[in-house]
Amino acid sequence: MILGTHRASSDLGSLEPGTHLCALEQGAARLDHVAATFVAQSLAAGDQVLYIASDGQVDDLLRLLPGSLDARHASGTGQLLTSSFDDAYGSSPPEDLATVADGFRAAAAQARKRGFPALRVAARMDPLAGLLGSFDEVVRWERAAGVLQRELGVSSVCLYDAGGLDEGQGAVLALEHDGLAPHLDVPPIATFLAVDEPWGLRVTGEVDVSNRDLLGRMVASRAAITPRLRLDLGEMTFADVGTVARLRSIAATLPDSGYLELTRVPAVLRRILDATGLGHDRLRLEP
Repeated sequence: MILGTHRASSDLGSLEPGTHLCALEQGAARLDHVAATFVAQSLAAGDQVLYIASDGQVDDLLRLLPGSLDARHASGTGQLLTSSFDDAYGSSPPEDLATVADGFRAAAAQARKRGFPALRVAARMDPLAGLLGSFDEVVRWERAAGVLQRELGVSSVCLYDAGGLDEGQGAVLALEHDGLAPHLDVPPIATFLAVDEPWGLRVTGEVDVSNRDLLGRMVASRAAITPRLRLDLGEMTFADVGTVARLRSIAATLPDSGYLELTRVPAVLRRILDATGLGHDRLRLEP
C-alpha cells in the first residue's frame, strides 16, 4: 500500500458515484484480479461497466469473473462493454483533453439512455504515458479525470502495473485518486442484471436494507426508458418488507399504462404481500 493512501471498501456496490480509484500492482495477474473484482461488483450493483483493455486482457477478465454472474448475458445486453485503449483514447496525443471528456460525457449519457443507473469504467492505463509523452502529462490527465468523473457521476479504477513505474511515481499517481481499489473480493449478497426481452431485470440472491437502494435505482432507471418492466425473481432467496415497499412505491409512480410484473415470485415475497397489504394495481404478480 502506498504511504498516505487508503484502500476503498471491499463493498464496491456502495461506491459513491464519481469515485476515482487506482490500482498499483506488480504484474498483469494481480491487475487482472483487481479488474475482475471491480467489474464483477459493479455489474452486480446494476451499473453499466466499460472495460478498456487489450483483447488478451479482456479474455483474462472473462475467465476470472464468477460463473454466477453470467458475463455472456451481461455482454449481450450491453451491461458489460469492452474497448481497446486506442478506441477509447485515440492512437495519437489528443490536442485537447476536452475531446476525451466529451467522449466520456456521451458514454455516461448513453448508459442512462439504455436503462442503467450509472456508468463505471475499469481501464488498463500503462499505454497512457506513451500516448501523452511524459509522466507529468499522465498526472495532469488523472487530475482532470477526477474532476470530470465527479461531475458526471462516473466511477472508475485506473489499473497501473507498478513494475513499469519509476520510484516515487506510484505515490504521485495515488494522490490524484480517491483511494486504492480493493483486491479482496467479497461477493455481493445480490446481483441485478439487465434483461432486454422482455424489458426488465433479473434479481439473484438476498435483498435487504443493505442493498435495496441498488435494486430501487435500477428498477427506476429501467422504468424511465420503458415503464412496463418484468422482474425475474426466480433466483431471489430473500426479501424484506422494506424491499417490497420500495417496489410498490416505484409502481405507484408509473403512468396508468405502466406496471412492474413480478415473475417466478418466491414464497417469502408472497407472504410479505399477503401480510402487509403492500399490493398495488401496477404491481403485478405472475400466477
